[in-house]
Amino acid sequence: MKRVVNFEENEDAGGIGWEFNNEHTIKHEVKKQKKNHEGKLNAKSNRLDKQDFTKKKKEMLAFRKQLPIYSGRDAIINSLKENDTIIVMGETGSGKTTQIPQFVVEAGLASKELGAVAITQPRRVAAVNLAKRVAEETMCRLGSKVGYTVRFDDTSSPQTIIKYLTDGMLLREILSDELLLRYKVVVLDEAHERTLRTDMLFGMIKKIQKIRQEKYNAGETDVQPLKIIIMSATLDAEKFSEFFNNAKILYVSGRLYPVDTMFTTEPQSDYLDASLVSIFQIHMNNPKGDILVFLPGQEAIESLAALVNEYASQLRPHQQALMACPLFAALPPSQQQKVFDPAPENTRKVILSTNIAETSITIPGIRYVIDCGLAKLRGFNPKIGVESLLLHPISKSSAWQRTGRAGREAAGVCYRLYTENTFRELEDDTVPEIRRCNLASAVLALKASGISNVLEFDYMDRPSRSSLIRALEELYALNAIDDTGELSDLGKKMAEFPLDPSFSKVLIQSKEYGCTLEVVAIISLLSVDTIFFTPSDKREQAAEARKKFLHPDGDHLTLLNVLKSYWEVKGDVEWCKENFINSRNMRIAMEVRNQLIRFCERIDMDTNASCGAETDQILKCFLTGFFQNTALLQPDGSYKSVTGGQLVKIHPASAMFGKRVEGLMYNELVFTTKHYVRGVSAIQSSWLPLAAPKYFNNVRKNEP
Repeated sequence: MKRVVNFEENEDAGGIGWEFNNEHTIKHEVKKQKKNHEGKLNAKSNRLDKQDFTKKKKEMLAFRKQLPIYSGRDAIINSLKENDTIIVMGETGSGKTTQIPQFVVEAGLASKELGAVAITQPRRVAAVNLAKRVAEETMCRLGSKVGYTVRFDDTSSPQTIIKYLTDGMLLREILSDELLLRYKVVVLDEAHERTLRTDMLFGMIKKIQKIRQEKYNAGETDVQPLKIIIMSATLDAEKFSEFFNNAKILYVSGRLYPVDTMFTTEPQSDYLDASLVSIFQIHMNNPKGDILVFLPGQEAIESLAALVNEYASQLRPHQQALMACPLFAALPPSQQQKVFDPAPENTRKVILSTNIAETSITIPGIRYVIDCGLAKLRGFNPKIGVESLLLHPISKSSAWQRTGRAGREAAGVCYRLYTENTFRELEDDTVPEIRRCNLASAVLALKASGISNVLEFDYMDRPSRSSLIRALEELYALNAIDDTGELSDLGKKMAEFPLDPSFSKVLIQSKEYGCTLEVVAIISLLSVDTIFFTPSDKREQAAEARKKFLHPDGDHLTLLNVLKSYWEVKGDVEWCKENFINSRNMRIAMEVRNQLIRFCERIDMDTNASCGAETDQILKCFLTGFFQNTALLQPDGSYKSVTGGQLVKIHPASAMFGKRVEGLMYNELVFTTKHYVRGVSAIQSSWLPLAAPKYFNNVRKNEP
């Protein structure tokens, strides 16, 4: 490695202290009693199993008592008994997420009779791993006393008392259980991340708590008061306390390990190159401890993983090996689990992660953190309906969270790939997602949960009025809400699907167009990251392989061609490799498809209905949900969007790139370096009034 990234220590910080938590380092296996099919048990073996169970239970309790949160057990329980809502500020790794739900159950504040404990997480990987860990600690089978519910995966049961679930899944539960009567305690964890769904839950849960208390006071014995616990590692505690009626704040200290913070002496123009150089500098100079690298997204992670593996293969035989372990939300659980498993002997793990590893999960063995200082943030301009997905500098709070990953089990070092002056200029906190994204799906969920006036809903950080009005207009155009602003029958059906409103509308309309089989397939493929992959050293071969699937009418039907071929070879992995198809994403898409089929069957849709060779029916059907995502050809050869009048360009990755057609329909309009449309198909302008007569009649009325 010729290039060197020069770092200097942060003299002011002198290394910050962070806590210890080896939740994932102690692994215990509980021996299962074997069933004697003849109805007899070996008495001696049974005795040994009981002894082993008792011994492991004592070991687990001893481990739990070592966690910093355990010393505050009584104070937390007493505060929860005396208050409807408490806010727990605990340093990352103090054990709050795994222990507090157990404290609640052990104190009798939640049970099968009273109601369960729900613990929300912003990310599915966190919900799954936390549930597994707590099942281990409580010596029970996952899915019995402890379970989890995430999108397309549910291990909970009627016996589940402690349930970890994503915030989106709790929102869906409110649709069928408006007062969440199955729960006695709701824990809103990682509150500082301020995702769109978490912010919606704040207002909803607060309202549910008030209604349940009123019903209980009125003598309705079947309704118990709801307890709320807000938890975070970094949080504006006073702001949350004020929102939740001056809730009591509890502070839990963690076990501290120093982390030296190093900044680059000069700005780095290429964060991937700087990350690669830093990885090998650490590897050559520091023998022990795994490395965690924070990167903005999947593409950057996969690129750096390939580079790390390439350079690692050139290390001398006597040197410690390097193993790159990617971690991002789209990875299947089996591959995500690799970051938690111990590395092979004489091998160091390099975990390449998005901000999923910032607070949501605990990864053992990390001693070094490399922070590129960037994250991909999605924005939305409600005036012109343009989304953006751009690299942004992280906030100071995110920087400190990333730094803390290096101090979980011992002293560590964080290498920041930016200067100290740059750090001082960062914003204190990230702007909440609810103030920078399209709110159509959020407003639909609010309406479906019984909140009629979304403009006056109790938001912690109120989104702009223009964003809310834009969302209402979009839902009205989709016929999800009627002239009075109430949810229509169609809107109620749309809310049942775990999809964006436009996709829900398309799926429901496929019954009328007789193409449900094809629409379910295409939406499933659009629900995952791209199914095509292009290795940097085989771009020409990948492009050539892709040609056989291209459909002249665009990306939607191209995806359908891929799926038909995939079915013909029965998902053969070798076929995927030969055709540069991402077999992992295809498998995930098939899981999504199976789930969507079940949702369709609930509303009596024939999921085998096919339009055959009449592919125009498919595009007309998609147009019923995406009529606002259209652009028409201009005399100069450019395309102008029907809504907003933006000049747009077809993304180079599209099957329609370089083509001229009368009109375009697209899945999204994203600003990166230009206004690009992605997921593009050819349409005829005469289809537009038929797809959305109410919308286009209004457009004509408003035209000068």
